[in-house]
Amino acid sequence: MRISDVYDILNEYAPFSLSDEMQKADGCYDNSGIIADLSDDVTGILFSLDLTNKAVERAKEQGCNLIVTHHPAIYHPIKSVDGALLSAVKNGVGVISCHLNLDCAKRGIDYYFASGLGAERQEILLKLSGDEVGYGRRFFVGKSLKEIRMRAESVFNTTVLCYGADDMHVNVAASFCGAGLSEREVDTDCQLLCSAEVEHHVVIKAVEQGKAVIVFTHYSCENYGFMKLYEHFLKIDSLKNQINLVFFDDKRLF
Repeated sequence: MRISDVYDILNEYAPFSLSDEMQKADGCYDNSGIIADLSDDVTGILFSLDLTNKAVERAKEQGCNLIVTHHPAIYHPIKSVDGALLSAVKNGVGVISCHLNLDCAKRGIDYYFASGLGAERQEILLKLSGDEVGYGRRFFVGKSLKEIRMRAESVFNTTVLCYGADDMHVNVAASFCGAGLSEREVDTDCQLLCSAEVEHHVVIKAVEQGKAVIVFTHYSCENYGFMKLYEHFLKIDSLKNQINLVFFDDKRLF
């Protein structure tokens, strides 16, 4: 199996064109795709939310010569190569990153973030072209804030910051995987807003409007959905017993 074959599987699950669409729609930046193409014979794939030295070490231990990440291994333009990327290259480990395309995919990270919070039917807030793709989710919950918080900490294996009273009843919530909650998203009819790395002024605006906010670690709210991509690969018949598939949880970041 070549790295281009792995790219094709990823592209079918989460089309890389969604990254371009999201950048145009939201004015953001991304760098998804093949970051380092080092082998025509993929012997094993390690899935890691981030390219870290720990991830490269685990890939070497498990005989994986390709790492698939969510966050781009190179984000902004660089003038030199060092750190985990240099370690990967030195050890013959290729890298593919699936960022905004995986956030926005039909069964991508944003979808699974809302699902983990209890959403059964989701309305996409920023729709892209295609069926059920886009960013931001609005959904009915019908539970107390305490119940939602407890579920979140269990499902995402983390501790959250929760702004709001435990007995507050939440009918409608909105979620934005990663650090996607900004001032703009507060102005919805949702009583609860969920995201990671929420800026202080955004929390203030939400609280002033009588809304609740649950703040996750960036890692926890995205790793759950990223694991679903790994599980998808496990179900592909052509990969079974052919190459080693490994998922790396970085316990330091939950």
